[in-house]
Amino acid sequence: MTTTQLALTDGYQPARIEARIQAFEDFGIHRTGWPADDQTTSWLIDELAAAGIDAESERFKFPRVEVRRAEVRVGSDRIEGVPLYDAGFTDIGGIDGEICEDTDDDPFGKIVLATSVLRGSEEWADAVLGDRIEELTDRGCVGLIVPRGDRDGAIVLRNAHRIESPHVLPVLQIAPRDAATLQSQIVIGGEVVLEADGERLRSNATNVLATITGSDAELTPIGIVTPKSGWFTCAAERGGGIAVFLALAESLAADPPRRTIHLLASSGHELDFYGIRSYARTHREHIAGAAAWLHLGASIGAREPRAAVAASDDALNALMLAAVEAEQLEPAMRRPPGPSQGGEALIISELKTRYVSFLGGHAYFHSPNDTVANAVDAEHVARWARAARAVLEGMLTLEDPAT
Repeated sequence: MTTTQLALTDGYQPARIEARIQAFEDFGIHRTGWPADDQTTSWLIDELAAAGIDAESERFKFPRVEVRRAEVRVGSDRIEGVPLYDAGFTDIGGIDGEICEDTDDDPFGKIVLATSVLRGSEEWADAVLGDRIEELTDRGCVGLIVPRGDRDGAIVLRNAHRIESPHVLPVLQIAPRDAATLQSQIVIGGEVVLEADGERLRSNATNVLATITGSDAELTPIGIVTPKSGWFTCAAERGGGIAVFLALAESLAADPPRRTIHLLASSGHELDFYGIRSYARTHREHIAGAAAWLHLGASIGAREPRAAVAASDDALNALMLAAVEAEQLEPAMRRPPGPSQGGEALIISELKTRYVSFLGGHAYFHSPNDTVANAVDAEHVARWARAARAVLEGMLTLEDPAT
C-alpha cells in the first residue's frame, strides 16, 4: 500500500497537545448537553476555524437525566452517589429496606450491596451488569448499590448502554470508600433508605461537523471521529483523542488531499454513543459511503494506559500495526480484524464501513481524578498522533471501489 505525505504541524508537539487537553479539562464536567459539553463545541469550532476549516454544530435530541437527590441513608448518615443513568428511579423520599450482600439467597424486598465488586469479582463487569440487574429484579430486589472506584477510592461510573430502554430497578453507584458503613449494617441486619430521585427529559446536545473537500470528487471520502463527552473532566479519556483529531485536521487543512474528509466530534458517548447514532441518521452516506473511518477513542496517550487497537480487515490492520510499531507503541490489546467491539466504531462497523480504531482505558478511567496532572502524558499522546497520521496517510491512498 502506498501512502501520501501529510504536514506535521505544531499540533503534534507535546506542549501544544497538553495545552489543548488542559483547556478541555478546564471547561468542567463533560456530560452530554452540560455546559462544558456546549463550551467544547464552541471551542472546537474555533480551533478548526484557526486552521482554516469551516466547522458547524449540529443539534440532536437525547434523554437527559436530571437528578434531584441520589444517596443512601443510614440513620442520620448520608452517602452520596450517582444513579446508573439507564436504571430506575425511586419516589421522592426513597425506599427503605433491609440491606444484604449480593450473595444473599433471598434478596426479595431487600436492598442489595454488590460487595463482590470490592473483592475484585468480574460478576459485575460492564458486559454482564445488565443481566445481573435483571436477575435481581426478577428475584424481588427493590434496590441495588454498586461500589466501584479508582485506586484512590473515588467513584468510577458506568456508561448507560440502555439509555433508551432503562432497567426498572433503582441502581446507585457509590465510591468504595463509602461502602464500610453499609457493610456494618449488613452484619447487624440493619435497614437503609435508598433514594434516586430523578427523571429523564428530552434535551439538546451538539456534535461538531466539518468537511474538507478533496480535489477529486470521484474518490470515496474518508472519515475521522472522536467523542467529546464523558462523565467527569475526562482529560485523558477524551483529551488525547481530541488533541489528535485537531492535529490531523490541521495537517489536512495545510495541504488538502485529493480525497474528501469528513470530521466528526460527537457528544453522547456515555449514553450509548448517542451523538454518532444521530449523525448516522442525518448523514448516513458520510459513513456508509466512505472508504474508511478512523476512530480516535478513549485514553489515547494516557499514563498507565490499557490501550487497544482494532481494524475491520487484514489490510487496515497491517497499516495500523505498522504505524503503531513505527512509534514504538505497545498496545495492551491488539484485537483481531473484524466487526468493532467498542466505541463509536461500533456504529461505523454496523454500517459495513471499514475502520481503524484506537481506544482503551487507564488508571483513572471514568473517575473524577481523570485530570491532566494525574493521567495525561503529552509525549505519549504525540506518538499516538504521529501513528494516527500515518494511518490516515495510508487511508488516503486506499484502492477506491468506485474507480
